[in-house]
Amino acid sequence: MAEAFIRMSFDSREQWMDERRKHLQASDAASVDGSSPWKSAAELYDEKTGLFPPEDISRKPYVQYGIKMEPVAREAFMLDVPYFSLEYRQYDILVSEKYPFMGATLDGELTVRTSMNPWGFPAGVKGIYEGKTGGWTKQSHLCSWDGTDSLIPPHYYVQGLHQLSVTGWDFVIFSARLKREAFKDEDQGFPEIRTFYRIIDRRSRAVQEDIRLLEEEEKEFWNRYILAHKRPPRRIAI
Repeated sequence: MAEAFIRMSFDSREQWMDERRKHLQASDAASVDGSSPWKSAAELYDEKTGLFPPEDISRKPYVQYGIKMEPVAREAFMLDVPYFSLEYRQYDILVSEKYPFMGATLDGELTVRTSMNPWGFPAGVKGIYEGKTGGWTKQSHLCSWDGTDSLIPPHYYVQGLHQLSVTGWDFVIFSARLKREAFKDEDQGFPEIRTFYRIIDRRSRAVQEDIRLLEEEEKEFWNRYILAHKRPPRRIAI
C-alpha cells in the first residue's frame, strides 16, 4: 500500500502533546467505538475540546516500568523476529491525508528486509510495531492474548486498525510483555513474564472491512461531536 499520510516532526514532548490533541490518535480509537476499558467517548470529547486535561499517568509505577521497558522490548523483538528493520521516531505524528482528523505516533516503523518471511510479505513492504507492557495476576487475565477469548484485546485491535488507516501500510505486529509479580512460594521471589507476538494483516478482507467501519465511526464522532461542539451521551452500564 502507498503511504497515505503527512509526517509532522517535533523537537519536544510539549510540542508533540499539543499537536496530538488536535487529532484522534490510535489510543483514542477504542473510546470512539466503545471498547476502551479506561475512557468513554464523553471523556475523550472533554480532552479534545479542552474542557478537562487528560489524566497524567506518567508517574504511575506500571507506566514508568513500561517506559523503561520500551527499548528493551524493541531489541528483544528484533532478535526474536529478525525479518524487519525498525525505525523509531519518538515525536513524529503521522496525519492521514484522507481523514486529517486522524493521527498516529508509532512505537516503531517496520520495513520487511527479506521476502523469506512467514507471512509472504515482499521485501520493502512497510508495517507497524506496537509494543505493549502490562501486568496480570491470574490466568484468566491472559485470555484476550492467548486465544481463549481472542488473539488481540479488542481495544488494542482497533488501535491497530487506526494505525493501518492512517499509514496505508500492510500490517501491525503487537509485541506484548506481561508481568506477574511473585506471590507464590514456587515463584521463589521472581516475577513470571509472558510474551505474545500478534499480527494484523491488511490483506485480510475482514481486516479491510473493519478498517472501513472504524473510519466511519471516527468520522461520525469528529463531525457529530467535536466539530458540532456537542458532548456525546454517557453510556450507562446495566
